[in-house]
Amino acid sequence: MICTKVKEGPNSLSNAFQIDSAKIADFVCYELNKNGFCILNDFLSVTASESILHEVITLDNTGIFKDGQLSGGLTSSENAEKYSEKKIRGDRITWVEGKEHNVNNIREIYMSKVDDLVLQCNGTSRKLGGYDIQGRTKAMVACYPGQQTGYIKHVDNPDGDGRCLTVLFYLNKGWTEENGGKLRIFKTNRNYDVEPLFNRLVLFWSDMRTPHEVLPSNSIRYAITMWYFDKEQREHAKQLQKHKMMGEFGFEVMIKDLESKKNERDQAQKKLDEESERLVKSMMTDEDLDAMSELIKGHDDPRAILGMYGISPSILDALLRVLSKRT
Repeated sequence: MICTKVKEGPNSLSNAFQIDSAKIADFVCYELNKNGFCILNDFLSVTASESILHEVITLDNTGIFKDGQLSGGLTSSENAEKYSEKKIRGDRITWVEGKEHNVNNIREIYMSKVDDLVLQCNGTSRKLGGYDIQGRTKAMVACYPGQQTGYIKHVDNPDGDGRCLTVLFYLNKGWTEENGGKLRIFKTNRNYDVEPLFNRLVLFWSDMRTPHEVLPSNSIRYAITMWYFDKEQREHAKQLQKHKMMGEFGFEVMIKDLESKKNERDQAQKKLDEESERLVKSMMTDEDLDAMSELIKGHDDPRAILGMYGISPSILDALLRVLSKRT
């Protein structure tokens, strides 16, 4: 398989922050619709990107980053279905909504700028993959701590959870070949290696069209990712998840109902057994019961022995229980 290192070329645009936003939106739509991914170098001014990097490092130093998790479920948000596995995914992450302390630049510059770009791409005059983009996730701030950490080949949205567009922003100053940590994008006839260079924005489809991998990183590697939702697919995923949860809830209710009914039956049977044993004791003397105990001692089928002596089947079980308690 041919692997191409992407720096400058038809999939990438340099000095993006100096170009008219409408032209950038045209470029993004064209490249995504044609190739499935695109790269914007120098997405923001150097000053703006450095201010965002400073906030990311400050967040990291607070210790709030947690091991990245693998998730299942149709809405990519079911905590019960998430788990960590460092052999598969080695990053540490935190989620930023924009209301947190000391994330003003992440919110006002990065998140706002990307939202504006996607909004323009989603306009009526352009066709961004035929999607109707409505909403997005929080921003996932990620750090690969070096030490050959990476993320093996995967797809962001393999199950139709509503995510249609992945947007990555890299914050790694002075990154070189020796640092590793490239984003490898797998295509049918060719793979593309994208270096996580400072101030670089990468956009690609979130579904099965864009398998990708983070190659082992030898240095600390920072990135911010947001995922944008297609309205119809997201609603469909929510409905499926709702039905799944209702089905699980209904099954739990049914099990509890069966258990409750079983307990009721058990209690009723216990009372019936106690009453029948009292009836047997009222009908027979201790001498009668002792004699019957001797009669069935050592026999494999005491029920058959008692039946031979004309004991009514209606009281046989109760009689056998009474006799067993006397031994």
